[in-house]
Amino acid sequence: MEKYISLLRRGGAAQAAVIDPKTIVTAPWVAFKCQYGCPYYGKNLCCPPHAPAWRETQAMIDCFGTAILFCCPAMEMVNPLALAAAKELFLDGRYKAVALGSGPCLLCESCNVAECRHPGQAIPSMEACGIDVFATARANGMAVETLADKTQPQNCFGLLLVE
Repeated sequence: MEKYISLLRRGGAAQAAVIDPKTIVTAPWVAFKCQYGCPYYGKNLCCPPHAPAWRETQAMIDCFGTAILFCCPAMEMVNPLALAAAKELFLDGRYKAVALGSGPCLLCESCNVAECRHPGQAIPSMEACGIDVFATARANGMAVETLADKTQPQNCFGLLLVE
């Protein structure tokens, strides 16, 4: 896994670590926060209600024995980096690699919710899939703060599920 940790760090990740998928926390309240707080809710295929629900996400996580959690200083870095790492994992024979990003997909100015225009580049965020990013990061020794705390650098997380 060191190859992929190095790839993430070279790509700008401030932190990256192999974690046990059992430490990934999912909860139903996460999508509720999207529904009642995010302008992308229902308007983006990578966001709820189009993204997998927390139970589906938990069932998927349960299919994996390894995960890589990483943190970047800017949200726009996370998804391309997660995709690059997942592609490398796949090309190395780890065909079951799955990437999850951070925040809403911003590939299009307005999302065509009937059919994705960028199916090879669009990935849902951890939070869109019901992952409690704060609990997951903290369970794995990574610092995470709300955006309201301006004294801390922004930290945006991505996740790779690997078998």
